[in-house]
Amino acid sequence: MPRPLIRLLSIPALAIVLAASAPAQAQAAPPDQAADADNPRSSNSATLVYFNDAHEIGPVLSGGQDRGGVARLSTAIDTVREDNPATSVVFGGDLAGGTLFGGLYKGFPMVDAFNKIGVDLANFGQHDFDFGIDNARELVAASEFPWITSNLVDAEGEPFVAGGTWEVQRIGKVRVGFIGLTDAIDTTLASDQLDETDPVEAARAAVADMTATEKVDVVVAVTQHSMDDNRVLAQAVPEIDAIFGEEMAEYEAVISYSGRVPLMAPEGNIGSLIRLDITKKGGEYIVAPSVIEVDHTVTPDPSLRQLEKFYEADMAANLSTVLATVQTPLLNPDNAVRRQETALGNWVADAFRAYHGTQIGWMNGGGLRAEAPGPDFTTRDAYSIAPFDNKVMVVQASGAGIVAALEQGVGHVDILGGGFPQVSGISYSYSPSAAVGSRVSNVRVAGEPIDVESTYSVAVTNYVVGGGDGVAGFSGGSVLVPASGAPSDAEAIMAHAKSLGVVDATTEGRITVLP
Repeated sequence: MPRPLIRLLSIPALAIVLAASAPAQAQAAPPDQAADADNPRSSNSATLVYFNDAHEIGPVLSGGQDRGGVARLSTAIDTVREDNPATSVVFGGDLAGGTLFGGLYKGFPMVDAFNKIGVDLANFGQHDFDFGIDNARELVAASEFPWITSNLVDAEGEPFVAGGTWEVQRIGKVRVGFIGLTDAIDTTLASDQLDETDPVEAARAAVADMTATEKVDVVVAVTQHSMDDNRVLAQAVPEIDAIFGEEMAEYEAVISYSGRVPLMAPEGNIGSLIRLDITKKGGEYIVAPSVIEVDHTVTPDPSLRQLEKFYEADMAANLSTVLATVQTPLLNPDNAVRRQETALGNWVADAFRAYHGTQIGWMNGGGLRAEAPGPDFTTRDAYSIAPFDNKVMVVQASGAGIVAALEQGVGHVDILGGGFPQVSGISYSYSPSAAVGSRVSNVRVAGEPIDVESTYSVAVTNYVVGGGDGVAGFSGGSVLVPASGAPSDAEAIMAHAKSLGVVDATTEGRITVLP
């Protein structure tokens, strides 16, 4: 049976000529050579298929669109393989955490699916560490494909994975060298067991080692970086010939250029793939990127569709318990939890405080990942709001430490940083236009000015206590309830909903935004 056709978006793509020597050097391709890049069946051709942001095993219904899912992904990849058997499938990272599905299953169903699909190489995303280093290592061990990282090292300064800092694959007759880069680890993991080194310096070192060790025709960087950061990388490490990055938009793939180097980012949630055709002509390689949509027009692979259905049924069976009635929807318009007081943030911070009976409840806004519009509040809502399985500890923190934590939490509000404090039992004002470190004022606990010399009990996640999102103000406090004996954030939320029976939260002046 013929495979369904995959719709190729007509994105203007500048073809690139790469010199055949290692490391490859590139220059703009003449129009006649650019046309040759459309012939991937040449014996000297190779094709890379790239995707990332794989938090959901099944299709995602959002924004009026039906996209993604591993069953469609498999069909799309198989269609490319039929077009050019010399194809390598590259995953850019983020298969654990970040969503309800990722939080419940911690990435293992996605590894199972990728093993079946035949992924050839993976880089780490920050969410692959949402459940700690041991879980990440278990994901690697379960994978039938190699993981690489050029800039993540363990406590001894060794590469996080045994495979090293680079990988060379012979795809057809083309030798493609890969490096892997990850950033923003501090937004998901607070640990001294993993260090994120400078990506540019790490890239330089990995490329130098790789090209000195093996013959390489084309150098590809697989990153979890933004388009701007990848532009810097391309300019700083001229040996790199193409860069795959993280998604820039949920519903739009992006192909841009830094001089000769294509910078490529697919849609989020496996909404599209990037196809990179590499064709040799004479002594040069032509590189041509395009986008493949993974949407409702793609026929799902039957066996992987069964895998999707299994987890859909498993989630439905375990997440349908009604805990409360939603009288006031818990909403998060435009990521408001990262810049201002919200009913959602108030209610979750109240849940933490109520669970432990502390003076203060504290939730970082970046940890709130979903809304609860009602009419029922279910176990699904609790795990969707807080999918990271962080533990709600209790620390005895000084007033000075709390003020410092508030300053650190609002320090990145201009970029919607995840550390923004949603609070209970405490109120504060802040000015986003003031200098970083001098933004917070009028801090009150139970209506009284905070005493910087006194101490206060705070219910807060182990992620924040460990310095996540750059909030270090709690690090000097004494631990009253350790993470090992604490409920998860979702468990505290469920207990709160069940005890109240009704969700009726509002904003009430806990956080005042000043000019």
